[in-house]
Amino acid sequence: MTRPRAVFLDRDGTLNRDVGYAHRVEELDLIENVVAGLVRIQALGFELFITTNQSGIARGYFSQAAMHAFNQAMLQQLSDAGIVIRAVYFCPFHPTEGVGSYRRDSPLRKPRPGMIAQAAAEHDLDLAASFVIGDKKSDVVAGRAAGCRTILLKTGAAGGGEPDLVAEPDFVAADLLDAARYLERIDCDRTPLPTVVAGCAQ
Repeated sequence: MTRPRAVFLDRDGTLNRDVGYAHRVEELDLIENVVAGLVRIQALGFELFITTNQSGIARGYFSQAAMHAFNQAMLQQLSDAGIVIRAVYFCPFHPTEGVGSYRRDSPLRKPRPGMIAQAAAEHDLDLAASFVIGDKKSDVVAGRAAGCRTILLKTGAAGGGEPDLVAEPDFVAADLLDAARYLERIDCDRTPLPTVVAGCAQ
């Protein structure tokens, strides 16, 4: 039986505008073309997951409850558009800036691949056939470490910052719709005739 393939999505700067430790529902603002891109990615048969570092929890800026409320509001907006997010994985820890028990290193924190590995184990995913999409170099590094292919977006941080990291994405996309078109081209190239995938002309 073929294992499902997935797309692992960063959150802030990839799905919603990064306003700096976003956690208030009223701050939720989906980036342009997010819905259109995810609809097309989902149509290709990818299962969708969110993997997000949330060091604002570690720093004491907001609670896990606030983060969950923000996530739920996002999931509802996406669900209203017919998009199913299978699960959200988050890392609330920070190795140097965390407060109390949140001040520690964690294999879940990107650029480590822990959240991706956890999702793969819990959902029996084919990581070699999966993709990681994000706006930061840490997303790319985590994806490659997990054995996935990667797409760096020019939204959000657009690959800036994180000077200690070297990222080599498989593709650089303007936004999620551009990323979806790239995935469609890959599927067109690998799909035998006469199958039609995502509107490919065969």
